[in-house]
Amino acid sequence: MDKSLSFRISSGLKNIIGRELISDKYIAIFELVKNSYDAGAETVSISYSVDESYSPFITISDDGVGMNYDDIVNKWLFVAYSEKKPKNRPSSYIDYFKRGYAGAKGIGRFSCDRLGSKVKLYSKKENESQVHVVEIDWEKFEEDDETDFINVPVTYSTDEKLPSGNKCGTSLLITNLRENWERADLLYLKRSLMKLITPDFDKGAKPFKIEIVAPKEKSKDKEVEKNPNANLWRDTVNGFIHNDILEKLDLKTTNIDVFISEDGKTISTTLMDRGIYVFTLKERNRDYLSLKNIHFSLYYLNRAAKTAFTSQMGGVQPVNYGSVFVYKNGFRVNPYGEPGEDFWEIDKRKAQGWMRYLGTREIMGRISIFGDNDDFTETSSRAHGFVQTPAVKQLQTFFTKKVLMILEKYVVNLIAWGEPLKNRGGHIITPDELTDEIIAQFITNINLTDVISLDYNKDVFLKNNDAKTDVHTNIKRLEKYAEKSGDEGFRQLANTVRKNAEALMQENIELENENRNKTKEVEKLSQENSIREKQIFFLNNIKNQDVDSLLNGMHTIYTFADANIGNLDYCIKLLREKNASDEILEVFSDIYQADLRIRKIADLAFHGNSSLKEEIHGSVIDFIQQYVDTQKDILISINIKPEKNILDCIFNPSSIGIIIDNIISNSQKNEATNLDICFLQENRTTKISFIDNGLGIANGIDTEKLFEKGFSMNPKQKGFGFGLAYIRDLVSEMKGSVVIDEKFKNGFKLDLRLRNE
Repeated sequence: MDKSLSFRISSGLKNIIGRELISDKYIAIFELVKNSYDAGAETVSISYSVDESYSPFITISDDGVGMNYDDIVNKWLFVAYSEKKPKNRPSSYIDYFKRGYAGAKGIGRFSCDRLGSKVKLYSKKENESQVHVVEIDWEKFEEDDETDFINVPVTYSTDEKLPSGNKCGTSLLITNLRENWERADLLYLKRSLMKLITPDFDKGAKPFKIEIVAPKEKSKDKEVEKNPNANLWRDTVNGFIHNDILEKLDLKTTNIDVFISEDGKTISTTLMDRGIYVFTLKERNRDYLSLKNIHFSLYYLNRAAKTAFTSQMGGVQPVNYGSVFVYKNGFRVNPYGEPGEDFWEIDKRKAQGWMRYLGTREIMGRISIFGDNDDFTETSSRAHGFVQTPAVKQLQTFFTKKVLMILEKYVVNLIAWGEPLKNRGGHIITPDELTDEIIAQFITNINLTDVISLDYNKDVFLKNNDAKTDVHTNIKRLEKYAEKSGDEGFRQLANTVRKNAEALMQENIELENENRNKTKEVEKLSQENSIREKQIFFLNNIKNQDVDSLLNGMHTIYTFADANIGNLDYCIKLLREKNASDEILEVFSDIYQADLRIRKIADLAFHGNSSLKEEIHGSVIDFIQQYVDTQKDILISINIKPEKNILDCIFNPSSIGIIIDNIISNSQKNEATNLDICFLQENRTTKISFIDNGLGIANGIDTEKLFEKGFSMNPKQKGFGFGLAYIRDLVSEMKGSVVIDEKFKNGFKLDLRLRNE
């Protein structure tokens, strides 16, 4: 005889879906914040405080719709039930909240268990007069695994008002915390929450704000606020969270935006280059039918963008921040984008062609998935990305072929990485120099029958050649009429007209280009003539076959030296982490210094003066002024202040170049915004003072030790401690001297003396 049986659920299930499932305390906070968002809240407050007995507790409060008694019993206490699942939603759910949902598993509430052993839930709807209160002691579920889950009691009561003071919403009071929360933990939480929400979070949706409140940290926050160079939105605990770092890079670099339409039928690709709109291509989606309502935004991080990012992030380099993050309905999906993670196999691909492909060190961006998109469901652990489905695999293929490769085509093939040091002669290629090459490059990547529309920046592509546009338009109209007429003679005539017009336009374009080049040549000669007398060190735009060959060779030398320096940086970092001996570090530092010299000589040769590698007797003021003028990506203001009657002195230009590079680098690392370079004649020497307004030297540091290799003046250890040691070596070779002014307290001051004869 058949008999019906049923599962029993042990009280031990609480651990499995509670603190054992949630990987860390930060993920637990994320899950509870998502619940507030899904409840229609406009603001959620995360508070960390201590009670009268100095016991810490966490309160998470929102101003969402709240819950009544029926909601608590039939929804919140119903394990794995979620009103956010499509089949469980009220018909007005999406319309009411005007936003997608961040979760749908019905277990996020058990994140409370990861944070503390006791939780007190307060909730109230706007039209109710009383607050519903539920108290849960999670440890009661752990007393006996043979107890049925449903037989572990929780306490229900009522109260008059919410702890938050809101008219409606929910508050979670979590006590008996399982881990300590120091200031560093709260700062990490804040910075993680910045990544949790997408930068375009509020666009077209009901606003949502996250706030951290930590009364004990307010005094330290005020100390941080007194520092004019502090990054307040990262280095203070209290305050609202916002994420806008990618948008701040827009004018600094090249970026691509790709949209798959809400119905999944079309793909729109827009390319911007250093603030200039290039083109937008709209095509039919035939190959990626599992994807819909997804936005890809990817940025190429050239040197200027990396420097700007590091400055804005208080010294955090892009490689340590992350690469391509994934968001679903405004909330980040962990751990996509984390430093060291390569879910999209970007670095694996980069290894197959490091000069052809972009790696995670060179890109940053986000993939934003909107709507239900049930094929993209997070794993229950919330730390392992999406459950693997065919759609997830298709997303990876789409990202590589339709986003990353498109950006690569432009960055690598067209603008040659968009940096002066990777282009011969230091020239940076801009979009208006490429014109039709851009479309030619991208048109090969698509099926022309799928193209719906192509919009482009007419200022970039047409170069004011409006007549050309009119001719094309009229010819197309003529061909259209000829086709409709069905007359073979008419069609042949239209074809002949088109060929003749194209030949004339081509001839016209060649004449215009020749005229433009002649005009530029005249302007160039005029400019060169006006500055020839003073421009003794950096002779730009020298053009002849011998010089081109020299520059090609120097470019190769520079490229390899630059690559070596990057590798040595990495090796030195690894050696330090492994506590290598001073002897080994000394060898590496000598190699590093030699490579710096090779690179600097090649760099200076780009500017047309091959004698700059040797010691000369000349104006060091003119050299430094012209050297600074040629530098790019400097984030601090540099002011050169010469006294009268400064004599010529003996110096090595390549060594002075390396010295300036190191000083600028140290000033930027120490949060300086201004660097003064002052000159003074003292007996038979020229004194050069480098003065910045950065953090200066910490009290108690022996300034003489700062000239030792490996000793850093930077408490955050952003560098290797070789810069000042290199400077002393280089100055000694020029038979000069260098000292740190210990009396200077408003930043950092370095005095360098060079002999006049």
